[in-house]
Amino acid sequence: MRKDVATLGLIWLTAFNLRVLLFAIPPTLPAMRADLGLSYLATGSITSVAVLALGIASIPGALLATRFGARRLVTVCAAGLAIFGASIALPPGAFWVFAGSALLTLSIAIAQPPLAVLIRRWFPTTITRASNLYANGLLMGNVLGASLSPFISGVIGWRAMFLVWAGVAAIGVLLWARFTPRDEAAAPPVDLGKVLRDPRVWQVAALFTFQNLVYYTVATWVPFLLSGHSAADIATTFLFLTFFPIVPLFALTFVRWQFALSTWFYVMAGGVAVIGSLGLLFGLTDFVRPLVFMVGLGTGAAFVASIALPPLIAANESEASTYSAVMYTAGYLLAFVGPFSAGMLVDATGQIPPAFWPPLAGAVLMAVVGSLAPRMLSSRLATVK
Repeated sequence: MRKDVATLGLIWLTAFNLRVLLFAIPPTLPAMRADLGLSYLATGSITSVAVLALGIASIPGALLATRFGARRLVTVCAAGLAIFGASIALPPGAFWVFAGSALLTLSIAIAQPPLAVLIRRWFPTTITRASNLYANGLLMGNVLGASLSPFISGVIGWRAMFLVWAGVAAIGVLLWARFTPRDEAAAPPVDLGKVLRDPRVWQVAALFTFQNLVYYTVATWVPFLLSGHSAADIATTFLFLTFFPIVPLFALTFVRWQFALSTWFYVMAGGVAVIGSLGLLFGLTDFVRPLVFMVGLGTGAAFVASIALPPLIAANESEASTYSAVMYTAGYLLAFVGPFSAGMLVDATGQIPPAFWPPLAGAVLMAVVGSLAPRMLSSRLATVK
């Protein structure tokens, strides 16, 4: 029993480390730009590179787990979090900000598929409990990375801030390697070709892509919209984007409604995100907190539903993991366009509000795809059964 509790705690800590360094990047971008003399296009590209790396490594993560063993792969990637998180602070700054961010997110993406396998393997009778704890770790890493990083950066500088979070990741990998169960078995094999030929996976990927595009672009450019505001103000604003929207979404855990297959659920999520993005496009900084809350709520709802779809439409565990890997790959690869194109708009106009055109377009497309995909997925699911 004690060993199970310790393993659950290390799953939580590993999940936390998978997000805290990643979400420390957006609120730190203004300080990076001022320190390194980057253009707005280059600054937006930092987030784009990170999102692109998340997409590139998702399918390889599933394949590598079948070859090298799930626990071993997670250990290597957890070490990568500490090493590459710290590398962001190395000179020359401009090079390592991009290279460190990319390598950090590669480690994150590769670690996620084998972690899902280990949760099923180590806790076969309490998968839901272990999965909820894993999700909680991801959430807390998201929230604390986005909200505490501006405070830490304001006190000790953005480079030292990344070293602090890298230190937490280093502690995490040492504990993981020492105390998790010895398990070098490979993950179950995947049939990638079969999944790639299934149109359903691309419908799920489209939903996942547009919510990612909206969220990451808003997270990247809101700090610039709040230029001149205090670190505390920016940190509080990020709580409205990352934490407060998740609270009402917890209620979905206790209902039997198949919200992931509901057209209206996606339309409402997209509509809320449209309103929030539109207000940011108009530069309504006096209302920035309710506006980013709406963006966070809409994208959070679509994210939760998208994550639920692969197990709903898959025929078996292997297929579900491959559906998820393809969804992550396509979703992150295409979502990188958002922060990148927003930077181009800011450089072209010399103003920050135009950066929110891509999120507005993504929110509209999220609602449009959401109005069509659930019905097609439901009909195909009924046919399969």
